[in-house]
Amino acid sequence: MTNPSDGPGDTDHRADPRPLIVGIGGSNRPGSSTDRLLHFALEEAQRQGARISLFTGAALGALPIYGTAELPQESDFTDTVAQAAGVIVATPGYHGGMSGLLKNALDHLEGLRGGDAPYLDGRAVGLIVTAAGWQAGGTTLVSLRSTVHALRGWPTPFAATLNSIEPIFDDSGQPLEHVAAALQIVATQVMDFARWRSATQ
Repeated sequence: MTNPSDGPGDTDHRADPRPLIVGIGGSNRPGSSTDRLLHFALEEAQRQGARISLFTGAALGALPIYGTAELPQESDFTDTVAQAAGVIVATPGYHGGMSGLLKNALDHLEGLRGGDAPYLDGRAVGLIVTAAGWQAGGTTLVSLRSTVHALRGWPTPFAATLNSIEPIFDDSGQPLEHVAAALQIVATQVMDFARWRSATQ
């Protein structure tokens, strides 16, 4: 998996038949709980046979404010998402909603409007939310689901919402058992949907 600050590297995934799952992380703090949980979910998808690509931190921060300019980083991001069979999105909850970093990145998916699969059409989107309290996590999840719907994505039935006030990781830095189980469900539902879509096309 690529470094969360470096973007996906080679973005031409068309020659590989395995489903491409793209992770989009809304934290600009390297090593944040949100980033670590997204890593774990992507690694689970990889164990289930996916190719993975990750955008977070500096990679998303390099995108211009949507509508102000177009830079090469934008086409790297949108081109990779266009090739994706599924997406996993993770965000911290900021004042009841997703981070501005993530919202700006999702706004850039307007660039996929004229494609064969516009926006996130036909793709399962797994959701991970971290927040300092259950209320903030719930409102952020509702906001994120609404945005994914607006982008024609299919939010998975299960989403992982984690309260960062409570323990999330063990002493070795791995997600606690119940946290890992939640992330595995997210990854599995994204992979199951991607395989189903592939089989019906």
